[in-house]
Amino acid sequence: MFIGVAVIAAVGMLFSAKDTYLRLLNSVALVLLTLSGGWTIRQTLSQGSYAYGPGILYWDALSALLLSVIIIIAVYVIIFSFGYMEEEVREKKFPRTRLKWYYFWIWIFMATMLLVISTPNLGIIWVGIEGTTLATTLLVGFYRNKQAIEAAWKYLILCVVGISFALLGTMLLFASVAPLLGQSLNALDWRILPGVASQLDPTLLRLGVLFAIVGYGAKVGFAPMNAWLPDAHSQAPSPVSALLSAVLLNCALYAILRWYSLARLTSLGPDFVGTILISFGLLSLGLMVGFILLQKDVKRLLAYSSVEHMGILAIGFGLGTKEAVWGASLHLLLHGLTKANLFVIIGKLVQKTGTREISKIRGIFKAWPYTGLIMVLGLLSITGTPPFGTFRSEVLIFSGLFKTGHPLLGFLSFLFLTVIFAGFLYHFLQMLYGAPHADQQQPRENVSTLALAIPLLLVLFLGLFIPEGLNQALNQVVNVILGGV
Repeated sequence: MFIGVAVIAAVGMLFSAKDTYLRLLNSVALVLLTLSGGWTIRQTLSQGSYAYGPGILYWDALSALLLSVIIIIAVYVIIFSFGYMEEEVREKKFPRTRLKWYYFWIWIFMATMLLVISTPNLGIIWVGIEGTTLATTLLVGFYRNKQAIEAAWKYLILCVVGISFALLGTMLLFASVAPLLGQSLNALDWRILPGVASQLDPTLLRLGVLFAIVGYGAKVGFAPMNAWLPDAHSQAPSPVSALLSAVLLNCALYAILRWYSLARLTSLGPDFVGTILISFGLLSLGLMVGFILLQKDVKRLLAYSSVEHMGILAIGFGLGTKEAVWGASLHLLLHGLTKANLFVIIGKLVQKTGTREISKIRGIFKAWPYTGLIMVLGLLSITGTPPFGTFRSEVLIFSGLFKTGHPLLGFLSFLFLTVIFAGFLYHFLQMLYGAPHADQQQPRENVSTLALAIPLLLVLFLGLFIPEGLNQALNQVVNVILGGV
């Protein structure tokens, strides 16, 4: 299966001394990942769920959604890494001998995320999330300079502390379930738990759910637990930043959604977890307004945007209506595509200019018009501007605040989004126009750069038209989240 593909690919990287072999091995691994993952997605959506072997690995529609995001972003980012990391080697950012270790940890990172969305056990999900922390710490600090090592340590410490809360929550859940199902793996199997949900101890469950959401929320990047995120995103290689923002945060959110689905069926009811998620969502959205407006580092700007969009997702799922959850499920996919593209194109821009400071980047349209065009598309998509799909998903989410009797929260959300849009517009227009700096005067870029815009074109297409197959898949996701199975 695809987890084995990722592990074998990781080990194979260590035996690949030449760049040609690294690219070939990565390409073969991506093809196998796409084929095996695509087959699993097809089986899952056609049957409603799919189990491998005795059920140790199990997928439903929610798993299939995350698997789709992982595969699409992995193919896009790893192919981009070929040229990007080669340029980093030429600029002597790190020795060529360490290139194989970059791909090794990328594939280990992929394997841990694939494990998270492939296991029906909440305990193993925790193990997988913790595994992503260990793998990505070495990627965040890959350049081994002072700033990168500091960011890696901050990321490791804060995420380990946060994920410890999730472990405590998992232990409390086990203590509540064990008298009913016995002390076995079944006690944490989210396929079995709905059957005994109404019998769980409400006190232990309330504490367990709270600890789990706070713990995994630290990995998602919910404010105020997002301190690691801007440093990690800004110091990691840009392809790694794309994976962190577009995939890792979603995997941590996936863990929360499993807890959310369970808690809705217990004596706590849907309002308990929903209120927590909406609160974190609004806080994340509101606090990011100031950080985005005053930001001076372009990669940190995108990092704070990730916090904002995780907040949007939290609101959508927390509302718990079919329309809002459908919109949030779509937004999960669209944000991943958009943010991966933005980190990729900004990574190329940083390579060209040698700086991440917004004030030192000017005249992109004059120096690199294709990059400028992609940045405009990315700007429109990340700010939810019509006709991009993010506009559709955000309208579905925030209209839910009005429909469920929260007009004040709805008004505040639209206000926050409007100011964030103005902030992004201000920063991007500064970089796109004006006179290029002397060191930006380079030959015009190749038209092949436009290929990097493929994810944004997909987001644009989904803003104009939702294929019936995707609509049905998202409806299955809604049923899984709101139904618990």
